[in-house]
Amino acid sequence: MISQEIKQNLTQSSWIRKMFEEGQRLKAIHGADKVYDFSLGNPVIDPPKEYFEALKNYAHNPISGGHSYIPNQGLVEAREKVAGHLGDRYGDIGVSHESVIMTSGAAGALNVALRSILNEDDEVIIFTPFFVEYKFYVNNAKGKAVYVPLAEDFTIDLDKLAEHITGRTKAVILNNPHNPTGQLLTQEDLEAFNSLLREKETEHEAMIHVLYDDPYSQLIYDYDAPNPFKAIDRLFYVSSFSKDLGLAGERLGYLAIDSRMEDAGEYMAAFVFANRTLGFGNASVTVQRMISQLPTLTQEQAGYKERRNAMVEVLTDAGFDFVEPKGGFFIFPKSPLADDTAFCKLAAEKFNILLVPGSGFGREGHFRLSYSVSLEQIENSKEAFKALLQECKAMNKK
Repeated sequence: MISQEIKQNLTQSSWIRKMFEEGQRLKAIHGADKVYDFSLGNPVIDPPKEYFEALKNYAHNPISGGHSYIPNQGLVEAREKVAGHLGDRYGDIGVSHESVIMTSGAAGALNVALRSILNEDDEVIIFTPFFVEYKFYVNNAKGKAVYVPLAEDFTIDLDKLAEHITGRTKAVILNNPHNPTGQLLTQEDLEAFNSLLREKETEHEAMIHVLYDDPYSQLIYDYDAPNPFKAIDRLFYVSSFSKDLGLAGERLGYLAIDSRMEDAGEYMAAFVFANRTLGFGNASVTVQRMISQLPTLTQEQAGYKERRNAMVEVLTDAGFDFVEPKGGFFIFPKSPLADDTAFCKLAAEKFNILLVPGSGFGREGHFRLSYSVSLEQIENSKEAFKALLQECKAMNKK
């Protein structure tokens, strides 16, 4: 008999996967070109050619013992590569190979961080709408998720945040650029956020950590990327190579901190211990070797900007109400029907458009779509989106 907690979670299983599976069913009936699947955020930009060259070279020139156990913190050369990459992007931030741990994706890094700092029932603030797995990660570490709604434009409402911080608040998860909305917090936003946390730390005699989830940091369009290391104290920087380098299936991520942070050595020891005992052991050694050989961990992302612009045009022409995304590859429009689940069901059943209800992300009355799809699909969906909105308007008049 499975646990009651898992049984309950299964009943609330991911809407993203549900809609993806529905898309597979519809494609089998109507053909792939007649189904517009915007449900899953699967990267469409391939890894750089240098990655495949390194992989081919390694296959032809294997290292003796190259697939043996490695330190749980990760290969030194991979950690040095990450530290150099962060230094190039953000300047003198105190990140060295000793303050980086390689993990099984950004998800692994978040679980490692939470397990390292949470005592039972410590509170972790999650902004809504949110990447739905966050609440399960907090549960994994026996913490308590506290939900704070973002403002109408999906920036942080500092007054609402202040209301939810208590003496038990141990961490805040901050995703920037944001999934599912595509919103981007500026340097000034991050500094104001940090200032509030410091005030609340003094008020409650607490220590609040910021888990800065940043897997879309290279997918920012027309805006400057903020520097979280310069803005936020007690920062746990989390990222991966899933979107930046198109390596989602390889599950390689990392967790980095400023080595000058108070108790940095103790944090790193905890991270390494959690990485091992949570069952990850260490991230894929082969992929660590490959990324350490790349000339750069930065890759041109013009393909996503082109898709963002095309998707914005489709939704605007159709008449949907939405906040234009500044980063990532998601848009979170308002649902034209009050019931966002009913809206997504209508879109799938009558117009072959696969979308995800906003309620699945903790924000009813909206829906999420991923424009990490082919440009052809985006262009071909124009008339379907127009017809869908007209159908909803007619339903609202009845």
